[in-house]
Amino acid sequence: MKKFHLDSMGVRILAVVLLGIFFSFFAVSVIVIGLSKKIFIDTYGKSQEQVFTRIGQELNEAHEELMKITDAMNGSWYLKMYLQDHIKDPRLSFQAAYKAKREMDTVIPSDWNHVTIVALSLKGKRYVSKAERITTPIEDILNSEAAKIAMEDPKEVFYVYLPNGYTSTTQDGPAVMMIRALTVSNMEKPYGVLLTLMKEKELSKYYEYFTSENSKVYIVNQEGLIVSSSEKDELNTKMQEAFSPMHTVLKKELPYYHFVVYGIIDNEKALGSLYNIPQLWILCAGIMFLSAIIIFFLVKQTTSPLSRLVEKMSNARTAKYDEYIMPRGTREVKELSVTYNAMLKDLNHYIDELMMIQKEKRKAEMFALQMQINPHYIYNTLASIKWLIFQGDEEKATKTIDAFISLLRNTISNMDEHITVKQEMENLKNYVLINHTRYGDRVLVEYFVSFGCEACKIPKMILQPFVENAFFHAFPCERRGSIQILVRKLGESLKIQVVDNGVGMTRNRLAEIT
Repeated sequence: MKKFHLDSMGVRILAVVLLGIFFSFFAVSVIVIGLSKKIFIDTYGKSQEQVFTRIGQELNEAHEELMKITDAMNGSWYLKMYLQDHIKDPRLSFQAAYKAKREMDTVIPSDWNHVTIVALSLKGKRYVSKAERITTPIEDILNSEAAKIAMEDPKEVFYVYLPNGYTSTTQDGPAVMMIRALTVSNMEKPYGVLLTLMKEKELSKYYEYFTSENSKVYIVNQEGLIVSSSEKDELNTKMQEAFSPMHTVLKKELPYYHFVVYGIIDNEKALGSLYNIPQLWILCAGIMFLSAIIIFFLVKQTTSPLSRLVEKMSNARTAKYDEYIMPRGTREVKELSVTYNAMLKDLNHYIDELMMIQKEKRKAEMFALQMQINPHYIYNTLASIKWLIFQGDEEKATKTIDAFISLLRNTISNMDEHITVKQEMENLKNYVLINHTRYGDRVLVEYFVSFGCEACKIPKMILQPFVENAFFHAFPCERRGSIQILVRKLGESLKIQVVDNGVGMTRNRLAEIT
């Protein structure tokens, strides 16, 4: 299976493309997320601001409704008569109380069950809008700081935070109380107080649709204490003024209540719910992985023909420039393949021509070598044969003529470049026989051919010059000796040795030529 090398063009293209995609995707993501964050914060802030404005409107509407109810109660003649206890006749007093109750039932809306209205006179008389009891002593209520402030300023309405309410339905938790003085036009001082008690959780219903994990609401009084909030554990604590830059702070004053409403939007959490960062990175990784697979196959499809071309060119020497390549891939790669094939064709044509020239040259050299047989050698050989005939030695003359004919046939007539070891040995034996006829048999020639070597081919006439040299130079002055020709195999090679026991050369001369 073909593999990509780390320094290959395909790997580099793949790496560059993937890095480009990664940095482009990262840059675009950062820019898009940054812009979307700004747009989200602006849009979300404006939408929440509209909701926040609605909270203020609803709280003001609730105040106005309370003012209508309390104004009607403060102006009720029957309620005043009952609370001031001016009627001494029990029957008339009961009628006044009954009529006051009937009148209050028409004044207080039926859907205001979440508010308890209590009227208290300084004489200890009381009125409760619902069937519940007052759990705090009336004297304690009348002597409270809020009651004293209300009676000192009868024209004002005050809202007060209570850790526990004064009635049986509000005593178990925090409550918000509106308090104002009960007055009579012809009296200088108030004759009592009018209370509206609402559980803090009931007040929370006015803004609960605004609150979420990302936004909180705080209603703060003049002293900076939190009287109502979506964060219940922070009730009756100081409101912090410092907020993170990632928070949007909405603020609205409620002049009727002498309260301030804060809406705190945590943009970081809102953005966190909008952008799931781990999921976003997983999605990015998935897109990158899918892109890498697609790009890998595209790059491989594009670079594989070029890689095959490079591989063929790299292996051209070992393949003896004989492997052509099928033109595939892009137009440029096809053009390179066609050019490479044309180059191989021209190169092979040149090599073929060069080999033919070399072959002809070797044939010419061999022919020249064959023609190097000394004409005087031929004349002398023929003269020796003639002399043998004159002597009447017909048998020896016949053998010499046969050897001479065989030698001429194998050297001159046979144009083969290579012959077997057996044929070469026959040529040598004929050559030696002729030399023995001419010069005598003072030089003995021995042949040692190992088994299996006779069929091996060697260049023709390669041994004759060595034997000739030994004949005429190793044994001067009619010296006797022997020449041994040894042929054997050494592994995959054929070793041929021509050894003589002639005069040889001095060590100094041997050192000079080696």
